[in-house]
Amino acid sequence: MVNTKNNVVEINANAYLGRKPSVWETLSSDKYFKWVLLIPLILVLLIFMFYPLIYCIINSFREGGLTGTIFVGLKNYRTMMRDSSFWIPFRRTIEATVICIISELLIGMGIAMLWNRDFKGQNFVRGVVLMPLLVAPLILSLVWNFLLEYNIGFINQVLSAIGIGRVKWWDEKIALFTICGITIWQWFPFSASVLLAGLKSLPRDVFEASKVDGASGWFTFRKLTLPMLSPLIVIITLLRTMWLIRLFDPLYGTTRGAANTELLDWMVYRTSFVYFDVGYGSTLAIMCLYLTIILGAVMFRQLIKALEASSK
Repeated sequence: MVNTKNNVVEINANAYLGRKPSVWETLSSDKYFKWVLLIPLILVLLIFMFYPLIYCIINSFREGGLTGTIFVGLKNYRTMMRDSSFWIPFRRTIEATVICIISELLIGMGIAMLWNRDFKGQNFVRGVVLMPLLVAPLILSLVWNFLLEYNIGFINQVLSAIGIGRVKWWDEKIALFTICGITIWQWFPFSASVLLAGLKSLPRDVFEASKVDGASGWFTFRKLTLPMLSPLIVIITLLRTMWLIRLFDPLYGTTRGAANTELLDWMVYRTSFVYFDVGYGSTLAIMCLYLTIILGAVMFRQLIKALEASSK
């Protein structure tokens, strides 16, 4: 541990004696030591975040593959705006995002309300429900792909045994909903955990007063619980929106973008690393970034409003 007090005294003594302090004495002083601690983080951000981002932005104004590119200005952006093959995955991405977020919030709220009650084995149940979050999404998608296989999949065998019949889960009409179902199954425990923490922190006296006044459970939930949990709901929506726009692993482990399931992130991958059109792929990636920033800004404003409303 650096004794900053002694360092300051030593630097002041050096100044009094006319000796210039060493580099280590200067960096370990109160004025500069806090910035020295940030240097490793700044280097990591520069290498792994800012450099790829700047490189991607530059490539979005260029045309070509891995062997070389030429500057074409805004041509890639104009092509993207007129490309119907871009707007279809764009629409699917918005649809999948809305479906997953609404479903995860509804299921998560229901689970959180159940968890908020004391019952035997509650810690065990919570641990089991949280297990999908501990497994890599790609592995889960591969497992679900096997479970949902038409002929030998366990799910279809069960459905066939009870008389419902086999379902073509990867048919073009329902494949996107199957992808959404896999994603919801993995991520609803996240919403449930966050909402449960919010329920545990709510003041009990308000609910007791509402009960004494004869308010129904639905009225209490709608007028008290939801407004108090609104900041957490906005935070969950914000985080899941940013993650769902970059939904990739379930597609890679199942359809590989086939059966009308291609989303924006898969289109970026296909354009850049299958067709090796790095310029246009970078443009699509920047478009995903713009979409994330816009939605994030809207959600952040809603979060500020929710926090101001809950503080009143």
